[in-house]
Amino acid sequence: MGDLCISLPAYFGLTGARAVKERGAFLVNYGAENYKIYKTSETPREIYARFKLLEQLDEAGFVFTDAIVPTAGGVPFVTLGRDTFVMTRFFCGREPHMNCTRDVKQLARTIAQFHLHARNAGKVDIPAAPPLGEVFAKQLAMLNNIMKQLGRSPRLSDFDVLVLKHAPAFAALGRGAIEMLAQTDYLKLHESAVNNGCVCHNALKEETFVVLGETEETCAITRFDEAVYDLQLSDLAAIIRRYARKSFHEISVSQFLEIYSQTVTLPDGCEKILRAQLAFPWAFLKIVTSFYSKKRNFIPASITTRMEEVLNEQERYNGYIKDM
Repeated sequence: MGDLCISLPAYFGLTGARAVKERGAFLVNYGAENYKIYKTSETPREIYARFKLLEQLDEAGFVFTDAIVPTAGGVPFVTLGRDTFVMTRFFCGREPHMNCTRDVKQLARTIAQFHLHARNAGKVDIPAAPPLGEVFAKQLAMLNNIMKQLGRSPRLSDFDVLVLKHAPAFAALGRGAIEMLAQTDYLKLHESAVNNGCVCHNALKEETFVVLGETEETCAITRFDEAVYDLQLSDLAAIIRRYARKSFHEISVSQFLEIYSQTVTLPDGCEKILRAQLAFPWAFLKIVTSFYSKKRNFIPASITTRMEEVLNEQERYNGYIKDM
């Protein structure tokens, strides 16, 4: 393979270019464009699906994605030995700040623009997300099993004690979210979204956005590896959840919806669906399931501190979503 900083750009048709290795990726400036080449564990089928999805977004008019750039032969990846490499566009910018009102409003507008163009995606080979009620119920069942296991354990860590103490209250929040969702037209809207090829990014957070400039009215969205067909309110809920936990709450949920609806027409009853999505205790459950179910290695003091942060945030979080 030789020097990858020289050979990789050539494989992708960037003749005479030399890449700079940074954080495990290869960054290339070629003419007026910037590219990123990186090793991926995705299968060829998954790469093709993401390639076609981002290609359709480009063609529909949303060009602010890290679109996959194919080789001269039209293949969206290069295989060298056992390694597979993908080249994407690379945007120079910064992550948005959740305590910057301008940044957050920019995120809401960008999500809406993306959603507007991410419809009628045709036969892109990405999965359909299961209905939220099923997801919620599965998460609560996992929590219930963990509580039973801890109840039988002869020795408990500080983290175990925190979980046992607070799990009943968070489980009640989860059941309330399920009941709230059941009183809406969510299932009908979810089915319609899937049938009409509405794409949901499914992993939006600060790191997936790139603010392109202080005067831009949009920013780029990256990392579409987990995209699904789904009711697109799920993306909006993901960003509002992060905002509610990481900000001074200068923008209300109703203002988020107002900004978003200037671009995308919201379905009737969306406020109650969104409230159910926000009420479900994702932050608590993410830490618990990561620690017990995924068998990740955590430093005990670190995971306990993370849990304490979530617990300390919860009252402010509940007050924020209650006011929507």
